[in-house]
Amino acid sequence: MAIDDFYERDYYAWTRAQAEALRSRAGGNALDYDRLAEELEDLGSERLFACESWCVQILARFLKITNSAFDAPQAGWRKEILGFRLSLKRRLTPTLRHKLEESLPSLYADAVKLARVSFEADEPDTTLDLPDECPFSLHDILGGDDGDWLPTRSAAG
Repeated sequence: MAIDDFYERDYYAWTRAQAEALRSRAGGNALDYDRLAEELEDLGSERLFACESWCVQILARFLKITNSAFDAPQAGWRKEILGFRLSLKRRLTPTLRHKLEESLPSLYADAVKLARVSFEADEPDTTLDLPDECPFSLHDILGGDDGDWLPTRSAAG
């Protein structure tokens, strides 16, 4: 595979491969290989962080939708989910997808914290009974088969 194709297909993996290639190269030219390698890794890490953040935001909105006692904010949360999904899909690569799947339990834990704070501020009388394990998959986060999947309100909501 040509390096340009690799760059376009999976930017995150490309940054890691380029950083390793720079570190392994010997020579006395003016490039600061270690710092350049760190910068390349940081670029990939920033993309991973952004994707993780959008996943947390989507999961938090899922928890709001499934647990809110109110109808009014639902449309706003759906709109926010769409925006987060569009941003996530634009930056997702095969390697980042795998990393998100691996870190889904941790991302869900962060989303639970975010949802709890939101409910304490906006719906203090709502009792949250959130699952300990993430009930959503990355496939759900990305919108399912049609790209528009959303959870439904639970019986408690």
